[in-house]
Amino acid sequence: MRSIIATCKISLLLLYTFITYSIYMVGYALTRLFRLPSEPCRNLFMKTWSFGMSRVLNLRIKTVGTPPKAPFFLVSNHLSYVDIVPLFLNLKCTFVAKKEVRSWPALGFMVKSVGVIFIDRTRNRDITRVNKILSNSLNKHQGMIVFPEGTTSPGKKVLPFRAPLLHFPSSNSIPVHYCSIRYETDQEKGDKHAEESVCFYGAREPIHVHLFKLASNKRVDCTIHFGDEPVISNDRKKLTEELHKRVDAIFEPMD
Repeated sequence: MRSIIATCKISLLLLYTFITYSIYMVGYALTRLFRLPSEPCRNLFMKTWSFGMSRVLNLRIKTVGTPPKAPFFLVSNHLSYVDIVPLFLNLKCTFVAKKEVRSWPALGFMVKSVGVIFIDRTRNRDITRVNKILSNSLNKHQGMIVFPEGTTSPGKKVLPFRAPLLHFPSSNSIPVHYCSIRYETDQEKGDKHAEESVCFYGAREPIHVHLFKLASNKRVDCTIHFGDEPVISNDRKKLTEELHKRVDAIFEPMD
C-alpha cells in the first residue's frame, strides 16, 4: 500500500512541477522581454512550488525565530535536497550549490534556470569566480544562502564549515544570518527514520530511489530555527568559527 501511495505522490509532484515550471518560464520570458527584474517572478514560483511539495509530501514545517528580509546572506546546515522547501517558504532567496546538482536529469536544468549559482568545490579558483557573482546577486528582491559544510549530512551533528565559502561576506563586512534544519518522521506509524528517508548524503543511492523512500513516509516534521542576531567579521576564519558555533548551538541532532 505504501508503494502505491508513494508512486501516486511522486506522479503528482512531477505533474505539479511541470505545470508550475511551465507557467514560470512564460513569466520569466516576459520579464526578459520587457527588461524587468526576474527575481520576483522566480520567488513566486519557488514559494508556490515549495508549498505544493510540502502538501503532497505532508511535510509539516515549524519555523522558530524570525527569517531575515532581502537582501541578506545566510548559512545553514545541510541535510537533503528537501532543505530548499522550508527555506523557500520562509525566504526570498537563491543558493550556492555544488556543481554535481547541475548534472541531475531535468532537475539540474530547472535549478539553473531559477538562479542557483554552481560551484566546483574541488577547485579553489572557482571560489573566486563565485564570489564575483555573489557581489552582483544580493538585492532587494533576494538574499543568498550558502551551505558551508560543503555537503549533506545524516543530521547527527553540524559538520565543519569551509572558510573559503565565507570569503565574500568577510571581505565586505556583510552581516551573516544563520539557521538550522531538522527532520523527524513518525516511526510509530511505520515511517523510516529521517536519517534514512529524508537526509540524502554520501551518494548511497540514486536520487529517484531516495525520493521513493521519502514519499513512502506518511508524515515528515521539519523544524527550521533562525538565529537571533547576524554575525559580522572581516576575519574569515573567525567568522567561520563563530557561525559554526552558533548554528551548532541551535541545532538539534536527529537521534
